[in-house]
Parts: sequence; structure tokens; C-alpha cells
Amino acid sequence: MNMPDYAGRTVLVTGATGFVGRHLAKRLLQQGAQLKVLVRDTSKLPAAWHDRVEVCAGDLADVTTLEHAVKGAHWIFHCAANVQTWGSDKAYELANVHGVHHLLTAIAKQPDLPQRVVHVSTADVYGFPSQPCDERCPVRAPGFGYGDSKLRGELGLRETAHRMGLSFTVLRPTNVMGPGSPFIERVGRELQNGLMLRVSGGHTDAGFLFVDNLVDCLLWAGQSALAHNEVFNVADPIPVTWRRVLDDLRQGIGGKGWIVDLPYPLAYAAAAAMELPYRLLGVAREPLLHRLVVDIFGRTCGHSADKLAAAGCPVGRVGYSQAMAESVDWFKEHTSH
Repeated sequence: MNMPDYAGRTVLVTGATGFVGRHLAKRLLQQGAQLKVLVRDTSKLPAAWHDRVEVCAGDLADVTTLEHAVKGAHWIFHCAANVQTWGSDKAYELANVHGVHHLLTAIAKQPDLPQRVVHVSTADVYGFPSQPCDERCPVRAPGFGYGDSKLRGELGLRETAHRMGLSFTVLRPTNVMGPGSPFIERVGRELQNGLMLRVSGGHTDAGFLFVDNLVDCLLWAGQSALAHNEVFNVADPIPVTWRRVLDDLRQGIGGKGWIVDLPYPLAYAAAAAMELPYRLLGVAREPLLHRLVVDIFGRTCGHSADKLAAAGCPVGRVGYSQAMAESVDWFKEHTSH
């Protein structure tokens, strides 16, 4: 499979210490790209990168740093976001809406526009429907801080980029997993010795997307003519249920934790009751169960990536079995330290 080549070209990755951004930056370094990274905490960068990348220390509100970061970049991959499953609306808005605006403002001040901006959105913009969606489905705010803000950020980017004449691609990944995944770490720890929720038998599509497969799509989107000003769902092509994901992860790590199965209506009602005092009191700590978690596990995440495949993007290069094996190996090594 021939992958797009970024060797010798200047590429900016925002959020390069995050899960997706780190994997993307690693691949670009392997290709020999002249890599710039925008990061808030430079101590989280791998030590081996410091002599190989241009580090721009700051966040999406730091206008001066943003202008330096985008200067001379031929491609910009915008991976930075507040991806927490629980947080304040203000924090989501600052990162996922205002952050996009600040990035585009910095780009607009440059004498030359980049060849393309690739923006990592989310399939949450469909609002957790009971049936899978393709790109023709209307988007709607899901009613949670993360998805609502990502939707506003995506729409803002598309409108502003069109006005600027800036080439862009929006990717809407489903549930990204793999080595280093916060999901694998969090769920793995519950399956190891804790209590894990399964909704309605776990028969819904998990929307499993291996992180290396997402990186393939990001690199393709940066250079393909068919990705110009387009929006694509991104998911691995073989459907995998939550039941299989949880069972395989539990078996792989030798987990002793309990799995509790609840029907969706009961789980949702319980989650609403558990989160209510946290919201009323403004508690920052995440409750044990809340509605977003129930929707993730209880509503389909298996949105169609047929449009992406039809455009020629390499979809699903790494199969599910290998992806789960690599995730399990990482978890066991990570938790043994």
C-alpha cells in the first residue's frame, strides 16, 4: 500500500502529546517530515523527539505561539481538543470552539495558506442515533459538552475555511482505540479488578477504530485531491460489538473484574440520577456513571465509512485481532510499571 509521503515538508501537528496526535507525529517523523508540534506540556514529549521536532509550547488560546506554529507549515493536522468525558461547558468551548477560531485566525495572518488543514472532529456530531449514519445524515448536538462543542468547532471551521479559500478536510472518527488509548486504560482497569457496565447485552456496534488506521486516513486526507473540502466518517470496516471488545480485552489482560449488564433505559435512568448532584453542585470529579457513558455503550457507533473507502483512502489496514492484541500488550506493560 502506497502511503502519502511528507518527507522534507513542514508539517504542524496540534495536540501532539495526545493519543491521536502522538501516533500521527510518530508516523510523520518516520517519513522524515520537518515536524512542528504545538503542545501545552513539553515534558510529555518523548525524549527522542526533542532534537527532531520544532516545539511550540502553548495552547490554542496563545495567539503568539499559534502564529509561530502555523508559519511556514505546508500541512496542518488539528488534533488538539478537550476530549474528556466529563467537564465544564466553558472548558469544552475554550478548546473545541474558540481554539479552532484562534487557529484559523493565525493561519489567515500568514502570507501563504497551507496546502490543507485536516481537522479531527468526531462521530458524536450525529448525536448518538439508534441507527448508523453516513455523511448525508443531518448533524445534531448530542447534548453533552464534548460533542456539542466539537460540532460547533467543526461547523465554524468549515464556514471560515470556505470564506478564506483554505483547503480543508474534516474527519469524523468513531471510537479510537489502541496502545496509549485512554479508553483501553480506563476500561482495562475496571475489567482488571473493578466493575464494568455493559448495556443491553453489548450487542451494539462499538465503532472500533484502531489508531494506526486513523493515522493512515489522516495522512491520506492531507494530500488526496478527493479530500479537498470534504467531510468523512472514519471507522474500521469490520463491525465489532461492545460485547466482543469487552470480552476480548478482559480475557487478554486476565481481568478478574465484574461485568454488570443493564438494559439501556434502566442504565440511562440510573446515569441521569447519578450525575444530577454533580451537575447541580458543579463537582469537577467525574461520577461513576453518567449519560454520555451509557450512550457510548448503548447506542450504535458503527457509522458508515463507505464514502472514505470509495474515495480511495486506505481503510482498515490493521485488522481487529491485531489491533486488540497490540492494545492488550500495551495495557499489560503500562500497568506493570
